[in-house]
Amino acid sequence: MRVFVATLALALAAGSASASQLDFTPSLVGPSASQLDNSAGSRTLFESSGPIRHRRPRDRYRERDDYGYRSQPEYYAMLGAGTFDPSNQPGNGLYVNGGLGSVLAEQLDLGVQISWYRRSTGGDQFVREGNLPDGTHYRRVMTTQSIKTDLVPVMGTLRVRIPVTSQVQPYVGGAAGWEWLSVSGTDNTGLDFQNDYDGFGAQVFGGVNLNVGPTTGLYGEAVWNASTPKAQFYDATIGQNVREEVDFDGLGFHGGLRLMF
Repeated sequence: MRVFVATLALALAAGSASASQLDFTPSLVGPSASQLDNSAGSRTLFESSGPIRHRRPRDRYRERDDYGYRSQPEYYAMLGAGTFDPSNQPGNGLYVNGGLGSVLAEQLDLGVQISWYRRSTGGDQFVREGNLPDGTHYRRVMTTQSIKTDLVPVMGTLRVRIPVTSQVQPYVGGAAGWEWLSVSGTDNTGLDFQNDYDGFGAQVFGGVNLNVGPTTGLYGEAVWNASTPKAQFYDATIGQNVREEVDFDGLGFHGGLRLMF
């Protein structure tokens, strides 16, 4: 009996000890599980947000996209009118100018332009020079009853703008190309004539752009044209083939509208 009681007491003691160990074990497991849960939550937040990257502040020049050039219009067109006065020809006439080009840099334009000088009068003189087949050089002043003169320069242009302010931009530039001249009319004897000439031409110019809107402006320009168009033809007045040239160096002024796009 005593042995039975002792055995029962030992069994109860062992069961109590096991229960204590079981009660203690979850207490150890609990915090670990909580920490794991917290870690899992941290990983989930990290994974959803992704790795932290250091963001560089936007460069103020990048915001303007390469110093404002690309954020500005890249092409221009201009159209104007004025007057042109050839130095060695009598009188002056209408001068119309149009151009189209690209803004290569913040202060540099490259483009093409076509101009038209027109003079029509009821009676005037026309000065021309030439060489006879024997090499003799001559200069002739033709008196006319009526005469029409058309000069058409087609030029490639380079313009350098000087940004004094955002509204006012003086500029200088140069141009080179080809010029076509047509002269027709009636001379003082009543004989009709028409001569066509062409040749290399060059210009230097300076002016100012006045910006009146984001893509709209006005311009005024002074231009010096240097050209001597030439032709070879039969001259009925002297009965010989001649090689003739006409001096069309002169100063012109024109102004008008400048558009950016």
